[in-house]
Amino acid sequence: MATKSKNKWGLIGSLFSIVLAFISIGYCFPSILEMIGNGWERSTRTVAFFARIITGGNV
Repeated sequence: MATKSKNKWGLIGSLFSIVLAFISIGYCFPSILEMIGNGWERSTRTVAFFARIITGGNV
């Protein structure tokens, strides 16, 4: 037979933690997208640089 807890503080704490996690992700999401964009731009620039070196173009 399963016992039910009459303490609601566990449920309230869990819901508060979930809401706080979503707020944190929402707050940091633009920064994460910016880091991904900058990383992609830098890696594309690096690939183009090495391609110019390999083909003998001016660096």
